[in-house]
Amino acid sequence: MKHDFSVHFLRVLPPDTNFGEAWESLCFALLQAETRDSGLTRLAPPDRGIDILHLSSHRATQCKSHEQGAGGSLPAEESVKSLRTAWAHRGQLGWTTYCLATNAHYTGNGFEKIVEAATALGLRREYLEHRGPEYWDELCVKHSARVRDRFYYRITADEQQVLDAFRAAGYYDQHVAEFREKICRAGFRLIITNNRTPVEISIPFSPELTVENCLDVAKTMLGVSLNWTNFGDLNTSARPSISITIGRKAQPFSKKIAELPISAGDSLELWITIVWEECQRRNAETIHSLRMLTSQDEDRAEVPHIRLSRAETTIARKEAIIEDMLWTGARQLISSGASTE
Repeated sequence: MKHDFSVHFLRVLPPDTNFGEAWESLCFALLQAETRDSGLTRLAPPDRGIDILHLSSHRATQCKSHEQGAGGSLPAEESVKSLRTAWAHRGQLGWTTYCLATNAHYTGNGFEKIVEAATALGLRREYLEHRGPEYWDELCVKHSARVRDRFYYRITADEQQVLDAFRAAGYYDQHVAEFREKICRAGFRLIITNNRTPVEISIPFSPELTVENCLDVAKTMLGVSLNWTNFGDLNTSARPSISITIGRKAQPFSKKIAELPISAGDSLELWITIVWEECQRRNAETIHSLRMLTSQDEDRAEVPHIRLSRAETTIARKEAIIEDMLWTGARQLISSGASTE
């Protein structure tokens, strides 16, 4: 997903006082942007098992959240309790469809338990909906300007985290010590962005270090693995290919940061494309790793139809893996002491 709805990245903005209220506010803002309906209402206490009421469509929405976002899982019990409360107020509020808006998925057969409870109350299955994190992610992409200020995007790393990244990338201690001296002397920071998520990482760095050094730090901090992933049902494999870019133009690995057209505090982008290939006999007709396809490509139509379908499916799956990888790396960076803003 392009967004992470965990406590690490979703901001609690006044008048909200806790994470649950922040999730409810985000859902309300997204529904307002999507429906453009002034009849959308956020209900105040007392609890009636409903957080948001859409009068014109007779839709009731109850928001449930987990602090770990899609990395966590929700128990069914609280949702069943809310449903029963909402059912008791159905006549008063006039809703027909009951929707559960969650930033995580339910545990095991949790949603089936909610369906069973709804059936026992007399609510038909077609009037019970679950909109999970993928749905809200799509709305965040669609209405990004409307909700951007509700997220922490900037992660500020310290010198030790950069040095740890160098070590994890395989640099010898003598080189790490040399880099540390250059970074301390420079008093210079870079912003590392990427083309897959809104995450930005501010790192102390040195203009005397190279683009390749920067790439290694960015890749390690965000947990990007260059390994191939096999998709047996498609008979394909995919891996990421990475570079550091300015204005989508890849920069030579050997160039020093000082040689680039940037100043302290400017951004460099970790650009991630997807390379895919068929896993059949490796001959001139079946190898496709030389054709790099990404979601930004405008020339996909040039690929034969039967291959386009497999390519897009392979790429979509690998993109999801990479996005999850990036969010996991960002969360680990915050857990190790980086700050957010």
